[in-house]
Amino acid sequence: MQIFSQILSYLLPFLYLSVLLVYYRIYFKNERKYENRTKLILLGLIIIHGIEIVVRQLFLKAMPLSSAFDALSFLGFSILLVYYIIENTFENRASGFFILLFAFFPVLVSSFQHDWHAESNPLLTNPTFTIHASLNIIGYTALAISAIYALLYLIQYRNIKKKRFNKIFDQLPPLTYLEDMSKRAVLIGIVLMGVGLFLGHLQTQKAFGQFFYADPKVIITDLIWLSYLIVYIAAHLRKWSARIMAYLSISGFIILLAGMAFVLTMGRSFHEFY
Repeated sequence: MQIFSQILSYLLPFLYLSVLLVYYRIYFKNERKYENRTKLILLGLIIIHGIEIVVRQLFLKAMPLSSAFDALSFLGFSILLVYYIIENTFENRASGFFILLFAFFPVLVSSFQHDWHAESNPLLTNPTFTIHASLNIIGYTALAISAIYALLYLIQYRNIKKKRFNKIFDQLPPLTYLEDMSKRAVLIGIVLMGVGLFLGHLQTQKAFGQFFYADPKVIITDLIWLSYLIVYIAAHLRKWSARIMAYLSISGFIILLAGMAFVLTMGRSFHEFY
């Protein structure tokens, strides 16, 4: 099992790079013959990476985030998964190269840094905690992708307004597509994080006897999720413009990163495992 997982782990960066090259040819070389194949290519990569994660964690008897490099691998997988959902929703592949570029590097770093020591922390072998943490990571990833689409929207908006076009950005999806992709990514993030946080609170209820635990990471994560939810609902009710939503998406993710950085520097949390 270990050898099989190692082989898959070493193959993953090459597979991601191959997929990235396909999207490079679609975007920069305008080779449309590849467009009908991307759905199957992405699905195949999702399955292979998913098998690698499952086999490795079965051997270690741990969750996919039990080490920093496992977390990087799962981050790459999360970006791939969220992008696959968005591409199949809108049937537009023009942003694939930019998004999948962010998936390639964490997979590359993680593939050659794995260790094979069994996990000793009992919490990291708990299925409920595994689902909680995994959904949160995918949710964070979706919010990050939303911010990327929002940034691409603003770049494209400025280029169109100034009638300035260049080779890098002239193949981007139309503004309406970028707007909808960003909104869809936010919705995915809100839903997955909501379920993940709820499972986390159930876990703290079982472990500590209280549904809301006074831990800095828990409090800040809950507040960030609630803020995204409120802004998302308000934006739909008040019909805020796409530009405002783009700025809010980017600002929200910057605040999210700042909040996480603050938690990591202010002291210990029961969420710390490595």
